[in-house]
Order: sequence, then structure tokens, then C-alpha cells
Amino acid sequence: MRPILALWVAAVSVVQAAYWMEDIKHQGIAPFSPADGYEVFRNVKEWGAKGDGVTDDTAAINAAISGGGRCGGHSCTGSTTTPAVVYFPPGTYLVSKPIVGFYYTNMIGDPTDMPVIKATSDFPRSAQALFDANPYLSNGKLNFQSTNTFFRQVRNLVFDISNVPVTANAIHWPSSQATLIQNCVFKMSAQPEDTHTGIFMEEGSGGTMADLVFYGGKYGARLGNQQYTMRNLTFYGSDTAIKQFWNWGWTYKSLTVVNCRIGIDVSSTAVGSVTLLDSLFLNVTKALITGRAPGNTTGLGSLVVENVGYENVPIVLETADGKPLLLGDPNGIVYDYGYIRGNTYAPNGPLLVEGRELAFSQPSHLKSGGRYYERSKPNYEDVPASDFVSARDYGAVGDGKADDTQALNTLFQDVAGTSSIVFLDAGYYNVKDTIIVPPRTRIVGEGLASVILSVGEKFSDPNKPRPVVQIGRPGDTGFVEMSDIIVSTQGPTAGAIMIQYNLETPVSDDACSIRSGQPPSGLFDVHIRIGGFTGSNLQLAQCLKPPSQPSYVNPSCIAAHTGMHITPTARNVYMENNWIWVADHDIDDYDATQISVFAARGLLIEGASRVWLVGSSVEHFAMYQYQLVNATDVWMGQIQTETPYYQPNPVAPVPFTKRNEALRDPDFEADCKDAPELPGDPPCAMAWGLRVLGSKNVVVFGAGLYSFFNNYSTTCSTVEAGENCQARILSIESGPVGDDGTGNGTVEIYNLNTIGSVSMITQDKTDMAIWNETRAEFASTLAVFKSFKGDESV
Repeated sequence: MRPILALWVAAVSVVQAAYWMEDIKHQGIAPFSPADGYEVFRNVKEWGAKGDGVTDDTAAINAAISGGGRCGGHSCTGSTTTPAVVYFPPGTYLVSKPIVGFYYTNMIGDPTDMPVIKATSDFPRSAQALFDANPYLSNGKLNFQSTNTFFRQVRNLVFDISNVPVTANAIHWPSSQATLIQNCVFKMSAQPEDTHTGIFMEEGSGGTMADLVFYGGKYGARLGNQQYTMRNLTFYGSDTAIKQFWNWGWTYKSLTVVNCRIGIDVSSTAVGSVTLLDSLFLNVTKALITGRAPGNTTGLGSLVVENVGYENVPIVLETADGKPLLLGDPNGIVYDYGYIRGNTYAPNGPLLVEGRELAFSQPSHLKSGGRYYERSKPNYEDVPASDFVSARDYGAVGDGKADDTQALNTLFQDVAGTSSIVFLDAGYYNVKDTIIVPPRTRIVGEGLASVILSVGEKFSDPNKPRPVVQIGRPGDTGFVEMSDIIVSTQGPTAGAIMIQYNLETPVSDDACSIRSGQPPSGLFDVHIRIGGFTGSNLQLAQCLKPPSQPSYVNPSCIAAHTGMHITPTARNVYMENNWIWVADHDIDDYDATQISVFAARGLLIEGASRVWLVGSSVEHFAMYQYQLVNATDVWMGQIQTETPYYQPNPVAPVPFTKRNEALRDPDFEADCKDAPELPGDPPCAMAWGLRVLGSKNVVVFGAGLYSFFNNYSTTCSTVEAGENCQARILSIESGPVGDDGTGNGTVEIYNLNTIGSVSMITQDKTDMAIWNETRAEFASTLAVFKSFKGDESV
């Protein structure tokens, strides 16, 4: 979906019903807010904004964001108790000073007539941005630590800085996981003397952006962050569409760059890796500039390009000092179906590749119209407010105390198969048994403030695990769509499977690629948050880290069996911007004090077929973050993991010592007993970042697998220590099913970035790549890995 470009056309006289989000009855609550009568939903016009293109709306918009004792300024570094949805009806909102972001703020406009936030001509040149989501304080530090800035969105808005002379940024966005900018337009000056930028981001650990359009500007976007996924971005007339000045790993998909001098400038020597897929450059002088010089054998500046076209592009790729590496064709269009610049193991290595020497597998079952399948988060702009059914109207309380199990199950059952959509009003919904989402159900939360909390005895036994949210029963077929919901725990629930996904979604296809008709089911901004927030009973008071006590586990802080389980009956599910997180710190503590919360398994994909994971992160589970078992056709774009900070105190899998062979749990004792020694004597029994068993047609376009800590100390992740926080972090193992009958299916990983693991890749207990062979900016980076059987790649 593209942002609505007709917004520049004068409004016609036809009167349309307001967008459902404006018309719907807002009954959402923030039960742990200290303010009485706290409002989650804020319509900026009800806070005094006019949106008439004449009145200065700065004060009104900032009041709508900050009102109610919300988290911002020196007094607060993070809060889950005061979420806010700040809604903009259609109009033009003049702004003369920065709009200042507060923690847990979701700014959403009407997608049917996108509102314009327009800077006045006297907007201060010294300001960081028109919308400053994370402002710098007087002490020179960001208000919110960029790697701990979660749960915020900007959607369906136009940012216009075209009248600001010389210097301006539309959005300043240092951010982390569970953040999103989607369906927005950026209008900037195209004058050469003006240095306008649409999005400026210099720090963080993100994140996803999608469905954005940029007009003009010195830079469409200037970007620096640990890792990010960006999809469906279009640039018209920018001098440089994207200036990438640092990263560890970045995945761009479906970019369209038109009439720009430079497409993507990655000339900085602080760029680790860039992956570019399914994109087009049209009338661009230089499509790509790389900071990686020919013959460089390090991992720095790794570049992977697949299915990218260049039309009327004289220079496709150039070095930072102006030397052309790839030229375009003046008489037609050039396609890069598989270009690599970096180190490879395919199957042996490290082998330096600079060119089109390595074929990509490009599994057709994961594609649509020649591109890897993608779809956009639904806005439901064509659905009237009368078709939304409120959870609170069905008797759900959402106060973090009452048992809302029956109310939610009745609601979902009644809505399934109808044209209605469930509106899960903001609140904390305690459930003491499984919530079942039947086929043909659509559910939308209220700006990430809708939280389902498992609590009680039925979720307490790790030997009898129980789903908190079950999407389809085994054998069910149909379509499900969910967005803007968090699934969490309250107190110790060692048997909780946070989300179990069983549904088979029949799609219209030709047995090779997805076509029109029924799309895959979709989970957008559906997050799992285990501990670290008010209402979880898994915070500083209960779960303070005990680094001086060997192998100590507080049984009251054993919180989950599995983050998410996609079961063998599942088929055709698309997931975008999903964060599955076991808390490493207390968000609501001013000092973000570290805590020890224990959960066993992260995201398990077992036997499923056709799964797309776009911009997902899984962190701090005891056994593994991602595990694929006998899975087929899985697409992963810039996945990100972190090993638990407490390990190896205790070692994996403690406290989950009873191995579940049916789920193919790792056998750390056996694996470590037989494992060869590695330099630096790193601890072996540590959680896997990614483990792939007997799976086929698995493609990973960007992976950041990180291990920063040993017993809460970062000393191990330094170069001086030899990156020896753990021995191994990625394992590919043979299994019972595969395309050759032995479980040796194709697994391809492009731009693998690891930190703190001595071995980057282990295949069938053989360590394939050592961290210092492909050292990059901070991570170690490998451009390509292809799984193999014997001496041959598969």
C-alpha cells in the first residue's frame, strides 16, 4: 500500500464519514497510571488544535502529547503506565516549534485524508526536527536512551518542512524495538541551498519503517542504528535518497528511487552491512556508493543486492573515492539478480566475492509477482466505526485485576466469520485460561496499549504448557489478522506459551508464487513482553539481578515456557515488526535497573510452511531465540537476537533442565561435552541465537545475533577479550525432513552479523567461521552463508 498521494488535491465537496478511529467510542484505560481519569486516546482538536492551516497548533499538539503526567523530560526515562494514542483528524496543522515526543506515544492520522503537519517559515533553524521523538536535554544526552526506546508509532501523516529556509529535519527518530513509522509522506525543499532531511536517526536498536514517500530534500533519510528493516520506500527528487552513516546490519526492500542524484550512499567506513532487495532506481546518476574498497577482506561494508533494476542510471555502483565498479546501460534497464561484495562461505570460506559470481536460490514459493511477498499493516480505512466491536462493551474490564477470559473468548467467537472487527480497547486484560482466536477473525488494539496478561495456576506448570493466546486450533483453516497488541505475563507462569499459532490459511496461488485473492494471515505489531513493566509483578522489586550469587534463580521470576510456537499445522502467515522480549531491565525504573526474568524458548517454527518474518526480534530466552524444526519456505528479514544477560550464571538451559525431546530442545550437556575447543575458552552452554534443524528453503536477508554479556558484564564482548561471551550462536543441523530425504535442506543467510560469539556459524557441530576472520564495524559480518552436504552446497 502506498500513502495516499491525492492529499495534495483540493478537497471536493463530497462529505465522507470520519475515519473509524475518530468515530468509535473510546473507553480504553491505563490502569496503572498514577493520574485519575487518565486519557489514552487524545484527539488533538479536542486539545485545542484547529488544523485550519492558519492557526499555530504547536502548543495544542504538545499538550495532547504531554498531558496527564506522561513520561518526558529529565524526570522520566521510560514508562509503561502512561501510553497515549494522539490522533490527528484531516487538516493542516501549522507548527512553529518542535513537536516533542514522550515515551510510549503513538501518533496516528486519518489515512482517508492524511493530515499535514506543516512547519512555518520561521521554524527555528536550531531545532532538531519538526517532530523530535527523542530530544536532546541540556546535559547533551537524549531524553530516552536510544536502545531502550520502545513502543512508539507514527502513522498516516504528512510532514511538510518545505517552507523552512536552509536547514530542517522532519522527524528525529533515535529508537529501538517495537517502533514503527508507516504510511507517511515527507515534503521538503528541493533547492540546492537547503539541507532538508525527511528522517534523521543517529542511534538505537530498531525497528521497522514501511510505506513512506519522500519528496525533495538534501537527504530523504540520514540513518544510523544497530539494525533496521525498511520496506516500500519511495523517493522523488532528493539529492541523496538515503545517507547511511553507520550500522551493523540493514535490510532495504522494495525501494523506488526516482530522479535523484544519488540513491543510497554507504560510503562511510562505519557501515557494517546493507542488504537491498526487490528495488528500482530510475533516472538516478549514481545508484549506490560503497565505502568498501576492492580487495578488502574484512567484513566491513558488506553489500548484498538481489532483484534490483537500474533504468537510465549511468553508474550502478561507485567507490567512495569516485571509481565506478558497475555501470548501467544507456539503452535499457540493468538488473542485479544477485550481486555480492563481501566474504562468503558457500560452502567453504572465507572467500572474498566482488561481483555476480554467486547465484541466489530465490525460493519461488515465497514470492509474488517476482518479488518476495510483502503486505502492509491494515488501517481498515474502508470500514465504518459501526463494524468495530469493543472488548469493554462485551464485559471485559482491562484493569489488570479482573478475569477477562470469558468476555474475550465470547467476543472473539461471536465476531469470527462476520464483517465485524474486534477493537481491543486500551487496558490490561488478565486471563486465567487460553484465549482462542478462531479463523476469520480480525482484531486491532489501541495503539500498543492493549495488553493480554496470563495469570494463575493453569499457566504455572512447565510440564503441562498452555497457550495464552491460541490462533486457530490444530486443523483449523481460514484467515486471521491482528495488529497493535501485546501479550504478556503477570507473575510466575512457567507453563505459558504466549502465542500458539496453528492456523492454515489457504491462499490463491499457482503452486509456485502467491497471486491475487486470499492473502496469507497477518500479525502486525503483535508483541510479546515478559516482565519489566508495571503490572507484571516481574520487576525490580521481585527480580533484581543477583550477579554475585552463583546459579541463583528466583522461582517467582520463571515466567514463560515459550514466546511463540508456530506449529506443524500452520501455513501461510506473514508477520511484520514483532518483538518477542524477556525483559533485561525494569522499564518503569528511572535507572532502568537490570533484572533476571527466565523464559525457556523464544520463537519456535515447527514443520510450518510459508512463514514471513519481516523486521522481527527475539531476545533473552534461556535455550534459543529462533528455532526452526522441519520448516519449509521461511523468509526472514533482518532478524535480531540477544543472549540472556545473566548467562552463564546460570548456564543454559537452567532453570529449564527437563529437556523436551518432542520440541527438539537443545541438549547443551551433550553438545558441549563433544564440542571442539575454541580460542579464548568461551562458555559453551549459552542460548542459541538461531537454530535450524532439518528445514529447507530458508532464506535470511540480514541477521544480527548478539551476545554482549557474561553475568551482566560486557567485558567479554570487546575485541581485547576476543569476542568470547559464548562459543557458538548459530547452528544448522540435519534433521528428519529435507529436500534430499536426510534433512539437509537449503539454508541461505545473507549479511550475518554476530557479536560476542567466537564461532559465527556451526553446521552439524562443525564451526564454519570465526569472528575475527570477517571483522566489521563492531560486529563480525559475513555476506553469504549457504548450507552444505559434505563438500557441496545444497
